[in-house]
Amino acid sequence: MRGVVLELAGLINPGLADWIAQNGAFPSTMVDRIVPATSPEDIATLADKSGYLDRSPVIHEPFCQWVIEDNFVNEERPDFVAAGAQMVKDVSRFEQMKLRMLNGSHSALAYLGYLAGHETISDTVADPAFAAYVRQLWAEIMPVVLAPHGFDLQVYAQALMERYANPRIRHRTWQIAMDGSQKLPQRLLGSLEANIAAGKPVPGLCLAVAAWMYYVGGIDQTGQPIDVKDPMAEKLRAISDASTTPVDKVAALLSLSEIFPIELAETLKAPVTEAAQILWTQGARQAALQVVT
Repeated sequence: MRGVVLELAGLINPGLADWIAQNGAFPSTMVDRIVPATSPEDIATLADKSGYLDRSPVIHEPFCQWVIEDNFVNEERPDFVAAGAQMVKDVSRFEQMKLRMLNGSHSALAYLGYLAGHETISDTVADPAFAAYVRQLWAEIMPVVLAPHGFDLQVYAQALMERYANPRIRHRTWQIAMDGSQKLPQRLLGSLEANIAAGKPVPGLCLAVAAWMYYVGGIDQTGQPIDVKDPMAEKLRAISDASTTPVDKVAALLSLSEIFPIELAETLKAPVTEAAQILWTQGARQAALQVVT
């Protein structure tokens, strides 16, 4: 944001850009709260309870976290702490913890859960196979997460599981699975790269990538069409359709340099292919069980 504002200001008046650079602050922030897409049932329930019709209510979980970089001009700022915010020197560790542990596991559960016929994340983790799988996934992710000061990642993972298991938060696997081509680099590939650099096996993460590859093919395990919402949906479907075997599909999709860095793609080819062959032949639930046994 700072870069964009300064660039625009410089086009208007170089002196304005200099003034903003010296007198403006652009604190980084991070918000964590699961907010499922509003459904017609949510609208009807609220109308019944409140007595008025709101066509765009925001439904959310009890948990919330708002982290703000304490970087303000002359240290002048509202009392954000009074509103429940955490003021910190550096937001990056909080962001990495959320992206890799929450968002990464959310995406993995979304693809596998959807393929297994589960409508929501709470339905998915109620299945013992996927509950065990996500714990395996966190075991792979946690060693490559720099925890914020005072945070225990094991405790954080347990809190995530409790949040995922909340049956009142109907967070649909289909919703989370949207825009995977844009989400994978941030949510999963960073953890994969760090683990591979450390020489550690990552079967859970590789299965998550294989599940995304199956999902973007547009046909589920029962032969029913999947409404894939992704800016690259047509391209991904065409690539998948042009390949006849899981081996070919993995190779073709890994060749998309706009998603997978070339070196990482080469390293992933063997383990993701192995995961894909199990997923295509035995289904999502059995593939998840094989990761944890």
